[in-house]
Amino acid sequence: MLKVYRASAGSGKTFRLTQDYIGLLFDADKPNHHRRILAVTFTNKATEEMKSRILKELHLLAIGQQSPYRTDLMKKKNQSAEAINQQAGKILINILHDYAAFSISTIDRFFQQVIRAFARDIGVHGGYALELDTSQVLDQSVDNLFFDLSEKENKQLLEWLTSYAEERIENAENWNMRSSILELGYEIFKESYQHKAAETNEKLHDRKFLSEFRSKLHFIIDDFAANAKRIADEALQIIQNNGLQLEDFKGGSRTGMKYLEKVSRGVLELKDSFFKMAEEVESCYTQKTPQHIIQSINAVYQGGLQSKMQELIAHFDEHLPIRNSALIIQKHLNTLGILSDLAMQIKKLTTEQNIMLISDSNLLLNKIIDDSDAPFIYEKSGLLIDHFMIDEFQDTSVLQWKNFLPLIKNSLSSGNDNLVVGDVKQSIYRWRNSDWKLLDSQLYQDFSKEEIKDENLDTNWRSDKNIVDFNNTFFVEASSRLQRKLDENIENSDANQNQLEDLKGKISNAYQETVQQVPDKAGTGRVRFEFTDDTEEDISWREISLKRLPGILEDFQSRGYKPGDVAILVRTNSEEKQVIQTLLNYKTTPEAKPEFSYDIMGTEGLMVESASTIKFLLGILRLLINTEDSVQRAIVNQEYAQGKLKLPVNEALKVSMSGNNPENGLSSLFSEDENEQLLQCKHLSLFEMTEKIIALFDLPAWHNEVVFLQAFQDIIYKFTTGKSSDLNSFLQWWEKSGHKQFIATPENELAFRIMTIHKSKGLDFKAVIIPFCDWELDSRMRNILWCETNVAPFNGLPLIPVEYTSKLGDSIFAGQYFREMMHTYIDNLNIAYVAFTRAKHEMVGICPLPKETKSGEIKLNTLASLLFLCFNNTQGELLNTHFNAEEKFYELGKALLVPPENKQHINETQKLSDYPTCDVTGRLKLKHKISMFNREEIDITENPLDYGNLMHEIFCRINAPEDHAGIIAEFIREGRITSEEAVKITSDIDDFWQMPEVENWFREGVQVLNETTILTPEGHQYRPDRIILEGQKALVIDYKFGEHELPSYQKQVKNYTILLNRMGYETSAYLCYVKLKKVVACG
Repeated sequence: MLKVYRASAGSGKTFRLTQDYIGLLFDADKPNHHRRILAVTFTNKATEEMKSRILKELHLLAIGQQSPYRTDLMKKKNQSAEAINQQAGKILINILHDYAAFSISTIDRFFQQVIRAFARDIGVHGGYALELDTSQVLDQSVDNLFFDLSEKENKQLLEWLTSYAEERIENAENWNMRSSILELGYEIFKESYQHKAAETNEKLHDRKFLSEFRSKLHFIIDDFAANAKRIADEALQIIQNNGLQLEDFKGGSRTGMKYLEKVSRGVLELKDSFFKMAEEVESCYTQKTPQHIIQSINAVYQGGLQSKMQELIAHFDEHLPIRNSALIIQKHLNTLGILSDLAMQIKKLTTEQNIMLISDSNLLLNKIIDDSDAPFIYEKSGLLIDHFMIDEFQDTSVLQWKNFLPLIKNSLSSGNDNLVVGDVKQSIYRWRNSDWKLLDSQLYQDFSKEEIKDENLDTNWRSDKNIVDFNNTFFVEASSRLQRKLDENIENSDANQNQLEDLKGKISNAYQETVQQVPDKAGTGRVRFEFTDDTEEDISWREISLKRLPGILEDFQSRGYKPGDVAILVRTNSEEKQVIQTLLNYKTTPEAKPEFSYDIMGTEGLMVESASTIKFLLGILRLLINTEDSVQRAIVNQEYAQGKLKLPVNEALKVSMSGNNPENGLSSLFSEDENEQLLQCKHLSLFEMTEKIIALFDLPAWHNEVVFLQAFQDIIYKFTTGKSSDLNSFLQWWEKSGHKQFIATPENELAFRIMTIHKSKGLDFKAVIIPFCDWELDSRMRNILWCETNVAPFNGLPLIPVEYTSKLGDSIFAGQYFREMMHTYIDNLNIAYVAFTRAKHEMVGICPLPKETKSGEIKLNTLASLLFLCFNNTQGELLNTHFNAEEKFYELGKALLVPPENKQHINETQKLSDYPTCDVTGRLKLKHKISMFNREEIDITENPLDYGNLMHEIFCRINAPEDHAGIIAEFIREGRITSEEAVKITSDIDDFWQMPEVENWFREGVQVLNETTILTPEGHQYRPDRIILEGQKALVIDYKFGEHELPSYQKQVKNYTILLNRMGYETSAYLCYVKLKKVVACG
C-alpha cells in the first residue's frame, strides 16, 4: 500500500513520519530491519532532525518514559507496555551499533550511491568528485567560452553572441555580456532543457539544417506580411476608386479603417473597431454622416470592401499565430545556440576535472534506471530496500520521481508499505525543478486507486485559532479569485480553449484541502495587515514600512515577547539587507530606547560587510588602489569621524563630504603619522596590510565589532592561501562574491531573526512580521520556457526557448504560456501560504495601498491587491467585518500579553572586546632563495621549480647570443649555482641557440621588452617573457623549461596575443620548450 499524507502547515507531519517509521521497525521479524527502510528528505538539516526524533522516541519507549507512540504500538502489536519497551530497546541498540546503515538521507545522497555503483556503465570515472556549487563551474565555463571565441570552429558562436548583444542593446537591457550569459547559463541546469539538450545541440551545429531552418522562418514572416499588405492595398484601392477617404468612415481621423493603412505600411495589427466595421455596414458611419457619404459607403461596402476586410481578418486568424511563432523562435535562436555551446564547455570542464554536477545526477540516474528492473539495480548497487518514505514530495522533480517509481512499484508488488508526504500549497521551489503536479495528479496516473491510501492531516497543532481561521478563509477566497482571473485570461485569448480545459480548476483544486481544524487547547491569536498610502508622504511605501518597523518591535517586546521569539520574513536577500541596515542604524539614533533590543540576526548569520569597521577597512584598501576615488574617501571619512573622532551622525556626514584629498595621504582627517604609515602598507602582504590598518586605527575600540574584524581577517587568510594574494585580486573577488560572506552565530534570544520566506519553510515562530507584504502574482521577469511542438516547420528543433511574455498568447505556444501563468499564480500564492502559516500567536504584515484605475477598479496583480480585494469585496464575516476601511487596516484578534517563561538553563555567550594584533616588523620570515648552507648537497638542475626560475632569470637578461656566458659566470661568483650546474645549464642554452627560429628572436634593429608588465583597464597584470616590436608588428615568446606540453600554456600565450591585438599590434606568438628543443606557434 502506498500511503499519501497531505500535510498542511503545522499538521504534525514529522510526528506522523516518525510514527510510521517506528511502526515499520516493530513490524519486522528480522533484526536490523532499519537497513531495509529508506526515508529521504531534501536537506541535511531535515535528515538529522528526523534521525534524532526517531532515536529520541525509541529511547523514551525503551526506558519506559511517556511517549505518544506507545499506546498505538500496544494496540497494533497486541502486546503489553513492558514488551513494547523491551523491543524498543533492542531496536535502538541495533541501530546504534549499525548507525552507518540507518538509511535516512537526502534524496541526492541516495542517488549518488546508485550512480557510483553504475559509474563504469555510464562512462564516468569512479573517483569523481561531486560538485554542489554549479555557479563556480558555470563561471569558469563562461570564461572559457569567451576565451575560445578566436577559434575557427567558434565562428557560429561569435555570430550568436553578436546578435544576442545587439538584441539586448536594442531592448535597452543590461549590455554586460558576461553577466547576461551567466544568468542565461542557469537554464542549462533545468530538467526541461536537459532531457533534449543533446538532440538540440546536434541540430544547431548542423550548418545546413540551421541555414534551411532560418530560411523557413524568414519565409513565414515575409509571406504573412506580403499577403496582408496585398489584401489591405486591394481594400484601400476599392475605397479610393469610389471617391471616398478613410476619414469619411465612422471615427474620422481615428477610424478603424486606418488599420488598412497601417497593415499596408507593415504595422500588422487589427483592433475591435475594425472587426465591428467588417461585420456590418451600419458600424461604418454614424447618424451625423452626410447622406451621400452613407450611400457611397453602402456601395463600396457591397462592392467588395467587406469581403476584403473579412479576407484580411481570416488571414490574421489563420496565419498570425504561425507568423508570431516564427518571430519568437527567430529571436531566441541565438539564445539556444549560446546555451548549447556553453553546455559543451561545462561538459568539457567537468570531464577534465573529473567532477559531476549535482544537477546532472537525476538525468544520469534516469538513463541507468530507464531500461533496468529494480532487482538488477539493487544487486548492482548493493542496496536492498523494502520500504520507501519520501518527505516533502511536492518538492520532488519529474526526473527524481521517474528514478524512484520503478523501485516503489517493485516494493508494492512484494506487498510492502510505502509512504509519501507533501502539501501542494507549500511548493515554492519550482526554480529547482520541483513539480507539485506529481502530488496533485501524477501519483494517480502511476498507481491504481487500490494501491493508494490518501489521508489529509487536517489539524493545525502549531498556530492559534485566529491565525488558522484567517488562513482557512483567505486562501480559499484567494485561490478562487486567481482561478477566475486565469479563466478570464484564457477565454479572452485566441488560444484553443479545448487544449486548456484542464487549467480551469487547477488553482482551486490545489487549495481544496486548505481548511484546517484547531485543537481545543489552541490560543486565540492575532492577525493584522496595515495598508500604507505612499501618496500621503513623499516617500515610498517600503520606506514607510521600514520607519514603522522599530515601533512594531518595541510593541512586541513591551508585551513580553523576547526578540528571539519574533521573526521578520522577506522575499529577497536585498530586502533582508534593507531591514538589517535600518535596525543597525536605528539603534545608534537618539530615538532608540535603551530598554529595548534592536539587534537582528539573519538565517545564516551576520553579513561581514554590514559592520562599520569593515566598511572603513574596505574603503582604505580601495583607496590604496585608487587614491582619486571620492566615494570611498567619503565612506572612510564618515566611518572615521564616527568611530575614531566619536562625532554624531549628522556632523560625521558633514565632515565626510567636506574632507579634501591631501597631497600626501588618503584623508585630510587622518593625522600625518596615520597617512604616512598607510602609504607604507602598500609594500606589505594583504594579510599584514589589514593587520597593520586594524592596529593603526585601533579599530576594535570603535564600535565593539571585534568578531567582524576577526572574521574579515579569517576571510583574507583563506583567500591568500588559496588564490593570488594581491590586493587588486582580493577586491575584485570581494565585489563579485566575497561580500556575501557572513558570520555564523548561535541562536540568541536577545536578537530578532530575519530570513527569506523560502528559508523559513519548515520553521515556526511565536510572532511573525512581514514588512514588505507584496509581490507580483504574475512574473514580470522574462523567464525562459522550454517548449516542444509538432507544428511544422518548427518541429525541426527538438527544443525551443521562448520568453514568458503576453505575445505567446497569440502563437502556437499559447498552451505553454497559460500553463506557465497558472504555475506562476500558484507559486506566488504558495509563498504567501508559507509566510502566513509560520506564526504561532501573532502575524503582522505591511502592504502598499493598491491604486485605483481611472474607472475606480483595483487590478488583481499583486498580493497586496489580492488581500485588499478579499477584505473589501468578500461575502464572509471573517474577512470583511474585521477590515477598517477608514484607517486601512485589517485586524482579527487582540494584541497578546505573553507571560514570562521560567527557563532552567540559559546559554551564555562570551563577547570579544579585544583583538590582539602583531607588528609585522621583526617577524620570522622564510627565505625563498637557496642559501650557501649545505649548498654542495643540492643540485638545482634536478629541481624543476628552482631550475625554471633560474633559467627565466638568465633568459630575461639575454639580449644577444654571447650574453649568457657572462651571466652564468656571475651566478657562479654569487654562489647561486655550482660549476657542475653551470655545465648543464650552458649545455641547455647552447641547444637553445641551435633551434632555427631563435635567430629571428635576437636580431638587431627591433625593440625588445623582456619580462615587461601589461596592465589592462580592469587592473589585471600580465608579464610575457619576451616581446619584440617592429613597427605595428609584435612577436611574443614565452619560455617553458619543463618536460611536458600543457594546453594551459597555449591559452596563456593566446591571451598575450589578444592583449597586444587590442593595443593595435599585429601579433604572432610562440611557445619555446627549451628542454624539449621544440617551438610551437600559438596564433
